[in-house]
Amino acid sequence: IVLIALCFVIGLSARVQAKYVAPEGIKSRSDKITSWQINELDEDGDGKLSLDEFKRKTENYGREERRNVRRAQKEGFYMSPEEQFKAMDKNKDGKISDEEMADFVKEQREEHGMYY
Repeated sequence: IVLIALCFVIGLSARVQAKYVAPEGIKSRSDKITSWQINELDEDGDGKLSLDEFKRKTENYGREERRNVRRAQKEGFYMSPEEQFKAMDKNKDGKISDEEMADFVKEQREEHGMYY
């Protein structure tokens, strides 16, 4: 009975740790964050963010974002907006596309459990 119970608990914990994979056509959380930020910050309407546009995101940080920044600083993985922009701009064109941003957001969320 103990062995059966142990197998049951191990099986449940394996299911809890499994990553969610969104069905085809469903946006991931990273894609939703990216869409929202580009829509909010893109002043010139080109569908991409310049460094100046991207840096505006910090002007509206709420309590959760400020808490995430403090956690990132404490845990040693904080990146300034300029550092984030540089890391996102893979093709070095001075603009962040939605694909570049979504990839970065996904990496940050997978590696650190958050994006700020």
